[in-house]
Amino acid sequence: MAIIASYEHHPDLGCEAVVFLDPESDACFQIQRDLPGGPRADEHCVTTGASAPVYGGVLQWRRVADRFEFALNRRATALFADEVLSFEVAPAGGQTVDEIAEQVARLLA
Repeated sequence: MAIIASYEHHPDLGCEAVVFLDPESDACFQIQRDLPGGPRADEHCVTTGASAPVYGGVLQWRRVADRFEFALNRRATALFADEVLSFEVAPAGGQTVDEIAEQVARLLA
C-alpha cells in the first residue's frame, strides 16, 4: 500500500510541510520549514508529527517514479529507526506526485 502524501501550508502555525502518512499504521513522516520571516526559515526539519523537530534531518533524497527515498542524519535515524526511508507515494487532495516532489525539493533546498 502506498503512503499518502500531501503538501500543507499553515500561515496560522507559521510553517509549511510535506506530510507522508501510512494509512495502515498511522505512522507519519513530515518535512517542515518555517514560512519566510520565521525564526528558522532557512532550514528544514523532520518530525513524526508528534515528536520534536530534527533540523537538517534529511541528508539526501531522490525520487524513482512514484517512490521517494530519504537518507536521514543520525538524530532522524534514531527517531524513525532507520537510516533510509523508502516508500511509494499516493498524493492526496488532487495533488500530483510531481507537485509533491517539487515541494519536497523546495523544502529541502
